[in-house]
Amino acid sequence: MKIKQSYISIISILIFLLLITGCTGDDKYPINKLVSVSYNSVNDTSYVEITPSFTGFNNPTAILAGNDQLLYVADKYNNRLVQMNEAGIILETREILKPIAIAQDLRLDLLVSGEIYYPASGDTIGAIFRINLYEAAHHLAQAQIETVWIEPSKPNRRFTGIGVLLENNYFVVRDGPDNSSFIDPDSKVIWFDKNDNKITTLSDLTTRAGSGITDILRPTGIAMFPNSNDFVLTQSSVNGTMPYCALWMVYTKLPDEGWSPKFNPTKPEEKYRDFIKPNRFVEPSAPVIGGSYADIFIIDSKLDSLVKFDRRGNFKSESFGAAALQLLDRPPLKNPKGVAFKVKTLYIADSGNDMIRRFRLSTDK
Repeated sequence: MKIKQSYISIISILIFLLLITGCTGDDKYPINKLVSVSYNSVNDTSYVEITPSFTGFNNPTAILAGNDQLLYVADKYNNRLVQMNEAGIILETREILKPIAIAQDLRLDLLVSGEIYYPASGDTIGAIFRINLYEAAHHLAQAQIETVWIEPSKPNRRFTGIGVLLENNYFVVRDGPDNSSFIDPDSKVIWFDKNDNKITTLSDLTTRAGSGITDILRPTGIAMFPNSNDFVLTQSSVNGTMPYCALWMVYTKLPDEGWSPKFNPTKPEEKYRDFIKPNRFVEPSAPVIGGSYADIFIIDSKLDSLVKFDRRGNFKSESFGAAALQLLDRPPLKNPKGVAFKVKTLYIADSGNDMIRRFRLSTDK
């Protein structure tokens, strides 16, 4: 037993040194190789999987831990929104064509991104739906659905994320293949009021291929901080074109209302902050803010990994990829697309494996 513990200690030290040296440059971050110390050590703080997983899905693309204490899953290729409890028991479902993003406002209405057939053009286009869940006493199958936003003239646009602000205003992340227009590019964040009226597109983010900390090109998701209008937006690296794939934006009301980066890489004291390390991600598909310390979780569908930061933007060693799961004799994530957090439990929409997987810190057992 002493030999085994010594071996584990040596491995832990070597990996710690590897992480330190790997954070000093601008090389791409090998997140899939992180956290490979043994889970059998009682001193480890790491995520362990709770089994069984929730199955019966077909490419689950998003998961939400709702304000109503329920879980919601965008079951994309089953064309349905799934409502279930924490035990994974499905309570009700509702048909929605290819849902990909979910949010819930403080009135407990659901906002869902999906698709709709538009008869006038014969196209299937992106749409935002409001589900009046509260009025239906939380019966998803009976709740009224309103189509609150479509853009028929741009059939290739899709809405990849929804984030609810204070006072029930909300952001919608829009993506598409055509960003040639300076006035109306596909990739934008749209700001709506609580009555689903468009306020404006967010001017604090610039649509272009570039290395600026507020440049966006193919945005994938958004998460709001609790009791705040601050947010984290994720975007594709677009084959290495975009070095900053996670943008942390902070709200200020005075002197001018708007959002600015939490960390600025042009400032020497912030340049090496973990959160803005360039080329850390390849295809981050969704962020979530969770836990009593407002930790940030980001899932990368290309690296099949989960990255965790604390509220100061420091990388957390509990982040994990394939290597950590192999130590638990668990299958690796496969093209994960969604992430949620609720009462110490991390939920991952493991899209490629058609399941929802649950993880909890070893210290929270």
